[in-house]
Amino acid sequence: MLRLRMLFSCLVDADYTVSSEKPLPPGGNLAPGQLLARLNSHMEELRIKSNSDKGLNSIRDEVFRRCGDAGELPSGLFTLTAPTGVGKTMALLHFALRHCAAHGKRRIILVLPFLTLTEQSQREYEKLVPHILADHSQSRLSEEQRELAARWDAPFIITTSVRFFEGLFSAHPKDCRKLHNIAQSVILFDEAQSLPADLAATTMRSAAALCEVYGCTMVFSTATQPDFSALPELKNWQPREILPDRRQYYAALRRTRVCWKLDCPTPLAEIAAEMAGQSSVCAIVNLRRHAVQLFRALQNACPKEEQDSLFFLTTDLCPAHRSAVIDTIRERLRQELPCRVVATQCIEAGVDLDFQSMYRALAPLEAIIQAAGRCNRNGTAPGGGVVTVFIPDDDCNIYPGDAYRRGAEIVKLLWSDSVLDIHNPEIIAEYYRRLFHDIKDKKELAKAIAAEDYETVEQEYKLIKKQGIQVVVPYDQTLFQTIRQQAETEGVTPALIKAAAPITVSSFHEDLVQQHCEQIPWRRRGAEAPEKSDFYLLTTGHERCYQPDMGLQLAAPEIGDDMYLA
Repeated sequence: MLRLRMLFSCLVDADYTVSSEKPLPPGGNLAPGQLLARLNSHMEELRIKSNSDKGLNSIRDEVFRRCGDAGELPSGLFTLTAPTGVGKTMALLHFALRHCAAHGKRRIILVLPFLTLTEQSQREYEKLVPHILADHSQSRLSEEQRELAARWDAPFIITTSVRFFEGLFSAHPKDCRKLHNIAQSVILFDEAQSLPADLAATTMRSAAALCEVYGCTMVFSTATQPDFSALPELKNWQPREILPDRRQYYAALRRTRVCWKLDCPTPLAEIAAEMAGQSSVCAIVNLRRHAVQLFRALQNACPKEEQDSLFFLTTDLCPAHRSAVIDTIRERLRQELPCRVVATQCIEAGVDLDFQSMYRALAPLEAIIQAAGRCNRNGTAPGGGVVTVFIPDDDCNIYPGDAYRRGAEIVKLLWSDSVLDIHNPEIIAEYYRRLFHDIKDKKELAKAIAAEDYETVEQEYKLIKKQGIQVVVPYDQTLFQTIRQQAETEGVTPALIKAAAPITVSSFHEDLVQQHCEQIPWRRRGAEAPEKSDFYLLTTGHERCYQPDMGLQLAAPEIGDDMYLA
């Protein structure tokens, strides 16, 4: 099916190109030699300016060098497994540029699971790489860039895992048009642990085909490398590990110690009281409902003069709001001002923050390790950072789904067996062996692939199963009023969705959304009447529902999202 999609991609691209009757904009060349010189100069500046522990900096330099050396190896599948905080972002770029220079690869494609990661990585890489093409739902592109994004004809592309992997299983011409340009690329997939387990085998088979048939090199990078070979339906998965002796780095970078409080549930008010007595602390919980409860308890536990040290960070905040809060948190931590943060999983991957203390609600092992990566990140806390893992005291569901619960329960079993060490890559591998041992491909997806049913394959291969209802909020009043005017005259359009993305929040409470918001209809050409959509605007007079500290709060915390990740 991938072979046919590749041929289809060539046909579709030719058809679109000829039909447009416009000259193609130049995609540009990568010039890896020039970029390597810039990268090496940039790394030297970072070494001079760094305030991190000298031992940590030495390890970062070593990982950077070894990743570059690995770029000289033959093309194929690679893994990069290293603890958080060792500079994998720049090390991956070093590998990719050296590999392109050695093997004549045409482009680098960076694939990331979260929009926050794409934005952060783009800011980092733009210091070195000119003309990066960011292709995701929130990218704002010129007309020329849109054409390049449609074709993926650019030397350096940053995109999301949804756009990249779902494109490999799509049946739509628009999605398939770019696929042939993936050939002869270096593909860097960061935070590889984010793939859903029931799609992992199918995804890995496609990744292997890209390398074996289409001349790609693909790197799966993470601190918590999934042992995909443990999947019953994935045969002959044998990538080359860039750091085969990685255990030494995990041992050397024990910047945290874990306090396991799993004997009995802990009230959130108790966690809040402990946080109030600390000046650099973050608590990550699994549900937005728990985040609201914990934050309000923390507000009550801290005196009035310390309220400016409290921060709430969940997807109840729109993307623009989250980015501003993260910038504020980062600056307060840099200045060593008091900073107490309540967050959900949105803070875990790729957000470069460094707290002295971390609280983490029981979760899958990869989530706990990612949370620990935000604690004593630079190795400067005396005696190391402390990560406290606890079970929230709640009579209701405490996990956002069955798969999440399964991972958390395996962690508890490893803890009860007295073998759990988050700094031991062998324990991480054992966790994934237990997690994957009976995971099979999605039944309907496997059936559709066997039947070469392209439409059903597209429907069944979804990395994000539920998007919720989209609510446009007045965080940026100027943009909000512009969106309101467009909505009144044109309804929902692709352009409106993209423009509104920075101030859009997902909600899973349709009844509450309908109480406080107005629906934006689709106004399709030729339709007799407007059609319903999943896009809403916060209604005039209900602005209080979007709070400056906690974002979109349509209900009391006990009504919150029990079933969904934050």
